[in-house]
Amino acid sequence: MGTNQDTADQNNVQYAFIGAGVMAEVMMSGLLEAGLLAPSQLCASDKSAARRAQLEATLGVQTTADNRACAARAPVVVLAVKPQNLAEVLAELSGQLAPETVVLSIVAGARIRALQAGLAHARVARCMPNLPCRIRRGMTVWTLPDPHQGADLDRVRQLLRTMGEEVYVDDEGHIDRATAVSGSGPAIVAEFVKAMFEAAVYVGEPRGVAHDTVLATVIGTAEMIRAAGRDHTHVAQLIDEVTSPGGTTSRALQVLKRGQLAATVTEAIEAAHERTVTLGDALERSLEAQRR
Repeated sequence: MGTNQDTADQNNVQYAFIGAGVMAEVMMSGLLEAGLLAPSQLCASDKSAARRAQLEATLGVQTTADNRACAARAPVVVLAVKPQNLAEVLAELSGQLAPETVVLSIVAGARIRALQAGLAHARVARCMPNLPCRIRRGMTVWTLPDPHQGADLDRVRQLLRTMGEEVYVDDEGHIDRATAVSGSGPAIVAEFVKAMFEAAVYVGEPRGVAHDTVLATVIGTAEMIRAAGRDHTHVAQLIDEVTSPGGTTSRALQVLKRGQLAATVTEAIEAAHERTVTLGDALERSLEAQRR
């Protein structure tokens, strides 16, 4: 454990992170930047001594190489390991958690029933954060088997809201769908933005102007759609408002329709969802085989 922490600090840990990768760091820094916790109230375990030293230096949090020691000290344990390391970590923590501990998993594809079986622990939540969480503009979809555990809901929400918005769902299947939509979505949106950049330059806009105009257009349109949604205005109505018969936008939309943009996006999301389910099935089989 970091040598600059005293015993009182060690007994005041509120969140323990098993695995200290990028998303774990995003979560920890979010809690600290929001002023919700002090560095001494966070613990992170990681096998890499260099990574532990980095987190101690940059965030001031407590670190350890001992997953069990870290997990035993906090009411909320965040599983943030890579899927290929999950079986080893579950075996290490199995039967070691206090009954009141809530476990939040951000491991892609890892289903709650598999985590519960591997940990021999019932209170397990699962979430899917996305890339914009890095700048506190993310979307995290999450679920908890027993939504009546008010304290668990509050603790999880407190953490997730430091990264942006959060949506609770009562069907775990929606986590797999969110993996395809909001998880893969940033790459799909970025691909569209890249195409817009290239198109703007193709018709003669200077690169700097193209960069600024495309980003402002995408961000402004998204905010306008969100605002309109609060008044129950459908996005199709907004499209109609900017589309004059025979005008420039009408011509552009006809090209997109010929290219089957909507069908292509649907197919992309469907492919991502199918892959998510397949990976989840494979991970579950792997965990089951290792428990035998």
